[in-house]
Amino acid sequence: SFTRAASDRAKQLLLPMLFWWTFMETAKLAALWRAPSLTSGLLEFVDDFAGTYWFIWATFVSYLLLKISTRLNHQWWVISGLAILVALAPLTFSISPLIRFTYPFFCFGFLLAQSRERWTRTSRHHKPLLILFLSIVTCVCFLAWGKDTYVYNNLGVIHDFRSAKNVLLMFVGSAAASAIAIELLLQCWSVGRSNRMARFIAVELGQTTLLLYLVQ
Repeated sequence: SFTRAASDRAKQLLLPMLFWWTFMETAKLAALWRAPSLTSGLLEFVDDFAGTYWFIWATFVSYLLLKISTRLNHQWWVISGLAILVALAPLTFSISPLIRFTYPFFCFGFLLAQSRERWTRTSRHHKPLLILFLSIVTCVCFLAWGKDTYVYNNLGVIHDFRSAKNVLLMFVGSAAASAIAIELLLQCWSVGRSNRMARFIAVELGQTTLLLYLVQ
């Protein structure tokens, strides 16, 4: 059920985050004690809780949104349409721009996993051309990239031609670079998966990535 799935994902993502946030805040208060007002102290704690671990929050919210959309309709065009609507929604409070930036990639990964066999069969014939095209797009986007292209600065909001160009460049460049990175990882895995140490790093240590991220 949806409630069970959300609860399991919360235990997987939010509980470790809550533990490490509490631990780090306690350590900071003990080392750098100061007595802020109750209101400013709470606001600072909430902002730090959301901002420091924004990627965890973005993953959790993206999972919930995707779970809701798949329960309503499992068609790929519905999921893609919702991803576009979320990405372009004019929400700028707190970490909402980061969540809006993460969600389309979350949906893309889900759709790719759902059509893995068809994608593998198609990409086998056209992979060299596709990789070449994505490499060119990545290089062009990298050359055109600027400080206003980052979601931290443009907030993913379109209000004129320049902001539209920055948001489009942000998503296209990120998608192309992500596709190239995934292909490189797959090629490395196809070469090194027979090695016991490589399997240990990818499978065993890969499961603790969240813990390492939180510690960092």
